[in-house]
Amino acid sequence: MLVKHVAGEDTNPWGTPPRGPVITATYRRGVLRAKVALSELTCRSARIDSMEALKPGVMVWITLPGLEARPATVDWTSGFTAWLRFDAPLHPAVLDAILDGRIGSVH
Repeated sequence: MLVKHVAGEDTNPWGTPPRGPVITATYRRGVLRAKVALSELTCRSARIDSMEALKPGVMVWITLPGLEARPATVDWTSGFTAWLRFDAPLHPAVLDAILDGRIGSVH
């Protein structure tokens, strides 16, 4: 089972991100913890709209719905938007479940 575009086309979960749903996730950096809008989720990366301007190379923790917090590194930024690279990729089946809404809410 591979990730499906909103239009219903099969996609390579390791490649170009689907322009799927915006997901509410929890973001943590040091003692700062906040809810963020996460989008363009793939097995290896995601985009967040943050409340602070992050710098490339910074490590943050992202909690996706129904999962434990996972480390990610900021690849690049534009204002308060940051593109993250997960330290360990999501399994494609887990990605499908998140995008389809089959995994519960944020802890």
